[in-house]
Parts: sequence; structure tokens; C-alpha cells
Amino acid sequence: MTVPRKAMWKASASSDVPRHAIDDRYATIWVSDLSEKPWLEIDLGVVATLGGLEIYWGHRSARQYVFAGSPDGEAWTRLCATRHGEGGQEVFGFPPAQARFVRWSCENPERRPGPEIVEINLYGPADAVSTLEEGRIAALGHAPVRLAAGESITVDLGYVRSVAGTLVEWGETYGTDFSAYLSDDGQEFRELGRISTGEGQSDSFWWPYSASRYIRLTVHAASAPDGAVVNELKLRILDRDRMPIGQLERAARAGRGDLYPQSLLGRQVYWTVLGEFEYTEEALFDEYGNLEPRRGSAQIMPLLRVGAKLIGAPASEQIRCSLESGTLPIPSVVWSAQDMEVRATALAHAGQALVEYRIVNHGGAHRDGALVLAVRPVQINPYWQHGGHTLIDAICVERREVRINDRVHAAFSRDPDVITVADFDNGDVVRHIENGARATDRSLRSESGLLSAALEFAFSLAPDASDAILVAAPLQDGVAPDASVAFSAIRKSVADGWRRRIGPRRIVVGDKEITETVEAQTTLILVNATRFAFKPGPRNYDRVWIRDGSAQALALLWAGLIDEAKAFVLWYSKRICANGLVPPILDEDGALNHGYGSGIEFDAQGEFVGIAAEAYRISKDRAFLAAIIEPVVRATFFIEELCARTNALHGPESRFHGLLPRSISHEGYGEPTYSYWDDFFALSAWRNCEYLANEAGERKTAARAKARGQEFAANLACSLRMTAAFLGKGLIAGSADRGDIDPTSTSIAFEPCRVEDVLPHELLRATYDLSAARIKSISAPDFEGGFVPYAIRNLNAFVSLGRFEDAFRLLALVLDCRRPRNWRHWAEVVWSPPRSPQYIGDMPHTWVGAEFVAAVRRMLVRENGATLELFRAVPDHWWEGEGIRLEKLPTTFGFLDLRASRVNSAVTVELALTGPSPDRVTLRYPAARRAVADGRLCDIDGDVISSAYFRRLVIDY
Repeated sequence: MTVPRKAMWKASASSDVPRHAIDDRYATIWVSDLSEKPWLEIDLGVVATLGGLEIYWGHRSARQYVFAGSPDGEAWTRLCATRHGEGGQEVFGFPPAQARFVRWSCENPERRPGPEIVEINLYGPADAVSTLEEGRIAALGHAPVRLAAGESITVDLGYVRSVAGTLVEWGETYGTDFSAYLSDDGQEFRELGRISTGEGQSDSFWWPYSASRYIRLTVHAASAPDGAVVNELKLRILDRDRMPIGQLERAARAGRGDLYPQSLLGRQVYWTVLGEFEYTEEALFDEYGNLEPRRGSAQIMPLLRVGAKLIGAPASEQIRCSLESGTLPIPSVVWSAQDMEVRATALAHAGQALVEYRIVNHGGAHRDGALVLAVRPVQINPYWQHGGHTLIDAICVERREVRINDRVHAAFSRDPDVITVADFDNGDVVRHIENGARATDRSLRSESGLLSAALEFAFSLAPDASDAILVAAPLQDGVAPDASVAFSAIRKSVADGWRRRIGPRRIVVGDKEITETVEAQTTLILVNATRFAFKPGPRNYDRVWIRDGSAQALALLWAGLIDEAKAFVLWYSKRICANGLVPPILDEDGALNHGYGSGIEFDAQGEFVGIAAEAYRISKDRAFLAAIIEPVVRATFFIEELCARTNALHGPESRFHGLLPRSISHEGYGEPTYSYWDDFFALSAWRNCEYLANEAGERKTAARAKARGQEFAANLACSLRMTAAFLGKGLIAGSADRGDIDPTSTSIAFEPCRVEDVLPHELLRATYDLSAARIKSISAPDFEGGFVPYAIRNLNAFVSLGRFEDAFRLLALVLDCRRPRNWRHWAEVVWSPPRSPQYIGDMPHTWVGAEFVAAVRRMLVRENGATLELFRAVPDHWWEGEGIRLEKLPTTFGFLDLRASRVNSAVTVELALTGPSPDRVTLRYPAARRAVADGRLCDIDGDVISSAYFRRLVIDY
């Protein structure tokens, strides 16, 4: 029996409206409940032969779930399952099975908010995905399949689809060398990726989005003579084919591109964030002046009508982005067309996002037209960023407010002159108004999920005159938007408030790009933050990692926001497990996050102890020390238990002995790995714990931490050398088992861990030659691909190794990766070409920003025990103009004030500290011939000047 039409199906479930999962409409969603085992059951009405299925997910998906089939509702057999659910669209195939009932279920023991299912499609064998090789369809979620070396699984998707990659879960034997291919015709295949160092468990392929019908996995070599066992071949298929986002994309491609959100045209869009330091909610504001007021909400897009013609910002020859005073979170976008300028300025105030759209007539004649604000069912956060379409089932414009889905979306400073509301019909509202204004009813409801609206505000402007419309949109429930406010006064008030909040500009050098980018990170960290902790981003990364949070806390600490840094440490200390395990990830509310990695990211131990130690070194707050010493000791000594797990598997002669267990802390590893990244942090924990215990008067604890740290350091140093010898490449490995070379990981041994003494010194040059070569490659004009600005960590290593030109080259590269440049921030991943529609993580990504701040600060100022190191790596152009100024910069020697200028052939440095004086001060200045500190002649060793603490230093060069 063939699969009957969906109209004949029935559905039941543990909650909500189960019909939404089978109604053949991709704008409705079934939402599972908070039960421990949510389920949904489909009754086809008759027994049918099934051969495959598809599931389309909403915003939340299940990681592990199973589909079972039954002819009678009593006896059930497994059809397919996965342990690797990723959302979007997931496709399964299986041998023909007779079933009338199909049941989906998943485990949810923590009773977290449940998955959302948009649609389930069931297919007979003729319509389902299939494999060209007989008997191998079971690999698509049904049962293991064995492949001998040279054999393949070739999946026929049935038609061309958007393919983003595959995941392979291996069985008891696995591929050690294998490839993934795509084909349009099943005859000619192109290799998209090859892994030649397979170690079992699971392996992933991701590639730039490609359209193909056939996917092939080929095993070239296996871990056993009888081949590799594929437990599951997961297909990463994009869900845009039937989902509303696909309809929107097709409409944008068919229309005038400048009138549509650019993400619908497959072009990367960059944005910044609007928020307040006392609120956790944030809006997005993009480089074209579009506003997304709330997470997942519809965007408001400004268009300009001049005469009858409608124009969008992407059509402008030049778009300028800027921040208030170069650093404050009040962004502006300016673009123009036909001598008419649109200037959008945005900020957050009193729980709402405010955007002023000002139209200026720069022409020599009177101009009539309109500002058109289009409300579109599309997020600024694009589809490939887990954003894309947002549901609009109802729109109503009442005087100066627009309501979406019966909730106020935005208010305007005056009534619109023309209102157009439309359902989707091969295009949204812009299709109706492109050639002239068109009034419609002010409200509309539809089950399409694709409603849109346009509000037109007419203007009549003499030359050099301007007019403005203010948009106010609530950032959270319970806030009534008010667009009648005086925007200029609020803008000044908000700017003044941010300046008071962050204090004076701490770091000023002769390069404005450095000065402003450093300070901008302080405000962005505060905007991204929750009330108690620091998140790395406003949308995709809406959680709290100790890894990201500790780096951001350090950046705030060094920016003078000492109380905020201490508060984060205290907040996190209350969430450390009883056994001492530091949770690597917390939800926004501080609850333990149970996502992948929650129990296997062991760098968290050292990161927590490290930021606790740094906060005390700067603040010398004895009450803070008393509050954190117990959790610090508990977290540090848990490292003993972690090492014992490894030692139970590996004896003293092994290169793994004494290390932390396998983990996925370092983000380059998708599978648990003996990562030296964790070990560097662990060693720093032992040393920082010794310091804090001594400061707290706990001498026995300090002595024990010292002894354990020495033992750990010896094991780590031995392992690093053994692994290097095993690899035979003359390089420092990133992990003990994979043998990968990753200087960006190794660099944390220099900073922030300061455990570089365990590194094989003779291997450092060759290891960092690789990093230097990578920088040159990425900097080349013809470079195409991705780059993570986290590589700024390597700058610390380059400086410590005296490779200053490499450090400066890396700094220039990272600065060039800001998007947009004058918004002074980064995405987690940067792509070239810049408009490539690839995953960028989140932005502004304030872990990257914090790493940048730390790197620049260490170039200028670094405490090394009782020595204060100044200007360790200062590019020559930083001396331009008024030179270098540091104001009230927190250090372990108190607040530092410094003025350094260069005139003719002399450099003058004036220095003041509020705390205990350092024993020595060193300062690097290339080509220094003579240096006098407070009348005393200084020692000069190469480029480094050494002196006792001074107030005034004069250098002749």
C-alpha cells in the first residue's frame, strides 16, 4: 500500500496541537512539552510501505530521538534514529517497512523546553532517499553498515537539494582515511573533503553550501582488515526548499535586489547590537539601517521613495557606518540616492530600541518623497546563522503603532501617510508598492506566516532641509514604546551615561583604530552581558561560558571595571559543583547547561581560578579573597581526580600519563581529545591556587598546590616532548593523541596561562613559523576561505619570542577583519570574500574583542612578578601625534598613569603609580642609545631599557 495523502493522516501527541506537524504547512509548529519523554504519533489510516522520512525543525530541535513503526499500534519496530540531531531538515532512509502508525519520541530528563517540529514527511521506498549500492540504505539512521576499503555509500536525494555536509558515526571499527563527494548526475563526483587521520567515534564534513543530488562517502582505509562500520551517515541538508525562507529567497531573486534584505540574496549581512547595561535584552541593527528589535523578530527596513521610485540602501554607491564618539554603542548608518541622504542612528533606552531615520535634501531643488518603513517576516540574523524567517500571522497598524501577532512591534513619531499590508503572493509588500504608494486595509490575518507591511511617511524638503521619523520598539514584554521623545536629548543622555559607566579612555596611542577599537570592546561586553555574567554574543551565543566570560572579565578588569569583574567571579563561584568541577557552560539565568560539552570541557578549572587570581591581584580585596578561596581550592584540587582518570588508562611510560582526560574544550576538536589546551590551563590553576592560598594564609594548601603543580608541570613537559618525538615533525603538537599542530592553541601557554616554561624551547621557532606563514596567506588579496580572529592570541607568543614584525602583521590582519570596520568589532569567523553566506558564529563576538584588548594591553603594559614591563611591542606609528597615553590603568602596582611622547630624537616617558612600586621597570624602545630615569643612567640591553621605578624617563635614540 502506498503512503496515503496527508489529509487522511491523524496525529496525537504528549502536548500542544499535533496536527501542526503533519498539516503540510511549513508556517505552523508543534511544540513539545516539558515532559521527560515527549512523543508524537501519526496514524496513516491504513498500513503502508515506508522507506524514508524527513523532519523539519523549528527553533529548538532534539539531539537524540527515534522513530518507530507499527502496523497495529501494539508491536513496534525501530525505523530510524539519531544521536546527532542538529535541527533544520533531517533526512532518513531505511529498508521497506510496513506501518500504519509512526511514533517519534526523545529523551528529555532535565525537562528543558522541548523541541519544535514544523513538519514530518513520510515516504514510500520509491519516493524516499535511496542508495546506489544495494543494502546500504540502513546507514541513514536504521542500522550499521560495514564498508571494506575502497567501498562507498552513495545517497540519491531524489532531486537537487542544498547540501552543507555530512557526519559519520563509526562502529567498533572505523575509517582511518575517507572522503565525502557530491554529484549532480550520479556519474561524475567531486571531492568536498577528505580525512586521513580518522580515529573513530564520529567525524564531520562541512563545506560551503552546494546544490547536488548525490552524496557519497568512500572509505579508503579502515582500522581493521574487514573494513569500517558506519553506525550512521547523517546528511546535512538545508531546509530552505519547502520552508517559508525558500519562498522569500525566490521572491528576492526575482525582484530588485536593493529592496530586499540582502541575506535573502545569499549575501552575508553584518550587524551590531543595541542594549543597556542594566537590561539583558538586545536588538540588532545592521549595516543598512535595518532593525531587529527582539530575538527572532521581524525586521524593519528603511526604503526611500523619491518621486515614484523606491530605493534601498544596497543601491547606494557608499554606505558609511560609525559609532558615537568612535566607541559608544550608538551606531549610525548613512547612505544616499539622487542627492537625498538617509541617516539612521540607533540606541537603546528605557527598555526600547530607538532609531531616528533622518532624510536630508543635499540637492539644489525642492524634493518630494517618502521614507518607507517595511516590516518583513525576516530576521537580520540570517538563515545560515539559525535565523532567517520569522512568523507573521497577523499585522495591524493602529495610528502610530504596528502590532505583529497581536503584540506591539514598534511605534512611530507620527502617523504614516500611506499604509500597505499584504500577504505573500510570489513576493511581499514591496512587490505592491515598488512603482508607487498603494493604500490597503490596515490589518490582515493569514496562516501563511508571511505577512508584511509598509508604512510611508511623506516629506517635502527644500534644499539642505531635513525631516526625521523616530521608531521605538520594545526590547521586552511590559515596555510600552514611546516615539514622542526628544531623540537628540536622549542620544546625549545615553552617550553621557555610557561615558560615566566606562570611565575615562584608558588607552590612547597614535593609531586611532587601535584606541577606539580597544575602548569599544568595553561597552560591547556590557551590552552583551546578562545582569551577572558575560555572554560572547547577542543571538547564537546566548549562554555563559567560563572560557569566554573569564576573558571578558579580564578585559573589564583592565578597563577599570573592577567591581564588575569581581561580581562575575563571585557569581560563577556559587555554581561550582560540590566535587570541584567547574561547569563550562551556564544558561543565561545561571542554571547548568546540559548541552553537548557540558561535562567534558576541562579548561574551565584553570579559567575560573585564573580570573579569580587576576581579580585579586588587581583589587587586593581581602573580602573578595575570603569569599573565593574555598571554591578556588575545590576547583583546583579536582584536577587531581581528572588526572587520575587518565592515569587509570595510561601508565607512567605513556605520553598521556598525568594529563587531563579527553575533552572538547578547544573548539577545534569535535570529538574528545587529549588537548594540551586544557593542560596549560590546569597548570596555571595550580600556580594561581598556590598564590591565592598564600595570600589567604593557608600555607599547607599553598604548599600542596605547589607540589602538585610541579608534578603536573613535569608530566606536561615530558608529554609535549614525547608527542613531538612521536610525530617526528620538529613541532609542538596541539594534542597528545591527534598530533595536530595548532599554534593558536599553544599560545595560551604564554598568555593568559604564563606556563611557557613547559614548552620545548627548541621547537618554538618552527611551530610559530607556521603561524607566520598562515598570516601571510590570509593577508593575500586572492585569499578565499575562513579565518578566526581568535588567532590574535598568537600575538602574545610572537611578542614573547621577540618576533615583533610577525606580531604587527597579525595585528593589522585582525584589524582588517572588523565588520563593518568603523563599528569596531568582529564576528567569531571571518570569511573572504566578505559577502560569502557562511556561518560567522555571532557578532559582536566579545570573546574575540576581549582577546584583542588583552593583546594590546600586554603590548603596552605587563606585570611580571615585581617587574613592570612597558612597551614590549609598540609599532612605530603608535608614537605619532601626541604619542601614548595611559590613564588610570589598573595594574598589580595600583592605577597607572603614563604620558609618552617623541620629539626630534628624544622620547619622554612620565609615569605614576598609586600602589606599591615595582622593583624594576623595563621599557623597550628600538635603537635607544641612552636613557636617563630621574637623573639616573639606565642599563640598556639591546632594545630593552632597565631601571628602578621612575617618574620621568628620557631616551635618546
